[in-house]
Amino acid sequence: MNVSKMTIQKMIAVTAMAMAIPMSAYAGHHDEGSKKQHSEMRHHHKHGGMLKQLDLTAEQQAQVDQIVQKQRTEMKAAMKDRRAHRDEMKSIVEQDTFDATKAERLIAQQQKQERATKLSMLRTQHEIYKVLTPEQREKAKVIRAEWQEKMTDRYNKRKADNPGNAM
Repeated sequence: MNVSKMTIQKMIAVTAMAMAIPMSAYAGHHDEGSKKQHSEMRHHHKHGGMLKQLDLTAEQQAQVDQIVQKQRTEMKAAMKDRRAHRDEMKSIVEQDTFDATKAERLIAQQQKQERATKLSMLRTQHEIYKVLTPEQREKAKVIRAEWQEKMTDRYNKRKADNPGNAM
């Protein structure tokens, strides 16, 4: 199966929009609420996004495009690796006997891949941030704070509306 350009673009969009969210927003929220936040991030990027709100110059946009293209190439390779890894994990489940040693190795590899992906995303965010002027950086902070407040409010509302659902 080929990695579609749209899938890569979505991953890049999430990476770019992650600039708008402090990393603390993700800490400890590996649940349905965080999946919803990821969906909202993609929606936010598709319908305006922070970078569009920052009114990048043509030169800045070209620099960002170059950074994003580099990230896209890295993500394609990472997606191929993850797909192969997922197939190996599936094979463990389908065996007659459980191979705990192989499972441990695959889990360690998966964690290493996740760390590498997060590092790459942070590096991309940093490279994009460096392209911004001081004024755009300040505007980005305001946009980020407003967006985070909105996501926190939505998370708290969902939690209040579903008290039996431990998020």
